[in-house]
Amino acid sequence: MSYQVIARKYRPQTFADLTGQEHITRTLSHALDGQRLHHAYLFSGVRGTGKTTSARILAKGLNCHSGVTSKPCLQCPSCLEISAGNSLDVLEIDAASNTGVDNVRDVIINNIALAPARDRYKVFVIDEVHMLSTSAFNALLKTLEEPPAHVVFIMATTELHKVPDTILSRCQQFEFRQIPTEKIFQRLREIAQAEGIQINQAALREIARAGAGSLRDAQSAFDQVIAFSGAEISETDVSASLGLVSAATLGQFAETIVTQDTSRMLTLVEEVAARGYDLRNFTRELMAYLRHVLVVKSGISSGEMLGVADVEIERLKQLAAQFSEEDLVRCFHLLAVTEKEIKDSPHPRFQLELGLVKLAHATRLRTLHELIERLEALSPQSGGTLSGASVPPHPPTTPRPLSGNTPGNMSSPKPTEPRVAAAVERALARAEEAPPAPPVNQPTPAPVPATVSAPSAAADFDVPEFDESEPVDLPEIDLEPSLPMSKRTSAPPTPTAPSFTAHVAPGQEVNAILREVQKLNRLLIQTALEDAQQLSYQQGTLVVTFAAENMFAKRVRDSSTLFREIGERLFGQPLRVDVRISGQAVEKRVDEAEEKRKQLREQAMQNPAVKLTLEELRGEIVSVREASDALQAPAGK
Repeated sequence: MSYQVIARKYRPQTFADLTGQEHITRTLSHALDGQRLHHAYLFSGVRGTGKTTSARILAKGLNCHSGVTSKPCLQCPSCLEISAGNSLDVLEIDAASNTGVDNVRDVIINNIALAPARDRYKVFVIDEVHMLSTSAFNALLKTLEEPPAHVVFIMATTELHKVPDTILSRCQQFEFRQIPTEKIFQRLREIAQAEGIQINQAALREIARAGAGSLRDAQSAFDQVIAFSGAEISETDVSASLGLVSAATLGQFAETIVTQDTSRMLTLVEEVAARGYDLRNFTRELMAYLRHVLVVKSGISSGEMLGVADVEIERLKQLAAQFSEEDLVRCFHLLAVTEKEIKDSPHPRFQLELGLVKLAHATRLRTLHELIERLEALSPQSGGTLSGASVPPHPPTTPRPLSGNTPGNMSSPKPTEPRVAAAVERALARAEEAPPAPPVNQPTPAPVPATVSAPSAAADFDVPEFDESEPVDLPEIDLEPSLPMSKRTSAPPTPTAPSFTAHVAPGQEVNAILREVQKLNRLLIQTALEDAQQLSYQQGTLVVTFAAENMFAKRVRDSSTLFREIGERLFGQPLRVDVRISGQAVEKRVDEAEEKRKQLREQAMQNPAVKLTLEELRGEIVSVREASDALQAPAGK
């Protein structure tokens, strides 16, 4: 007698023998026992999950000589002929080779009116039904909807989306799921015992894993391993015969990723390539292994869900403790990209090595949350340090007025200015070497590296007093750089102690209103005010003068509600807005605010503390304000 392969020899003969499809066997069994039969069934799912086998079992239950039953006798002529595939009343049609309308007409439509030759029902089993042509489906529609009472259709497909909706609506649909690896392992163990094969648990699990949810594929792989090694099978035999990468090797790759050991990683790639493994398939295996690590990291350690042995689960837990979930997601994504590149590359090994090196460096990345925590730890308010250099917070002090210095204007350098700059540099150098300042009860606003009144900065660090009798002029930066000074009629601000009340000092009304507009992120209103010729505040009214009637003038005029709210917030009463048109052309003026911002940025770049911060955090300066302006801003801004 010729040899019969395992997949055919151990093919299930009853619903009780079917593996991993309990939801389907229960439904069909109840339908048979309760005589609630449908005229058309559609089985869908991946290959090797039992679709055609279930169709044959259902046909046996319909035509068994013991009656319609979910437990056919398997002894009567009908059961034996259906199992052998030569029953006259159960016709199996391969739609892949009978795709045309003529085939459907000759095999099904012309024979459907004929009564069964011997059995109770005439059963048409159409395998891979999605391969039928459109005309063949159309010819089958009417027959499928209202067949004779003695006809039952059972269709099977691996691509349900290709079956027309008109066919689906006429059938009872059953979706066959991928079989869990644990159940495939148990079935293979029963077969090994029946065949007298000596195989350890780890090797049998590797064969079950090779099935990838298909019992038939796993049984075929088992046949191949038996032919390779005989009656005694080890894990090495399975890896060699099937070209599988063992779980131990995959674990070693995961270790090299988390330890960033690229030398060991490239050595393992050499071993994998030397064994003749398909590199693309290896990449998929590594993706599946990292998926197991991610599942264990999330707190799930079910061997049935992972499809691995208990010993391997302990190994996965050890690896999961060394990865973060973000690291595993990044690694999985990079492996998916590497797998695609290997497919199209003439040098797949190079792509694999490059992709694995990227994985090793991906674990060095930090999440945004971790970076924010680090920045908070380095904040001067919390007394944090930056690579050993401590910058104590500057307490809010009232700058001493310098005689001869006109706020808001650029004065020509005086002979004493180099002495002031040198003193400030010495103070900053001492600040970088000073220990962290002790925490205080109230948080102080973080200083912004910019030019403040030099004697004030120097006074915080015991620098020698300057002779105030000699006028010293330093460049003062406009508190509101977004609007040229020529447009403002309010008096320029004078340095004062920080105030967090809602009151606005006289002469500061326009600046305060502009700041509120900027805080509210009303960019169009801010642009309109910048385009105005002149801004002035007169007894609760903001007077805005434009050169000519334009869209900006109309926008400001229509924003009375916004200015009313700003007035109640700043002055305790609604703010009126008066838009005027002067009819005069706008003069070309030098953008003083832009010049001042450039000067302020250059001064900040020369600050040693700023340089150190940029180097350590690899950051960049987005905006710079004067320390006096920062102190006057509300808390949290």
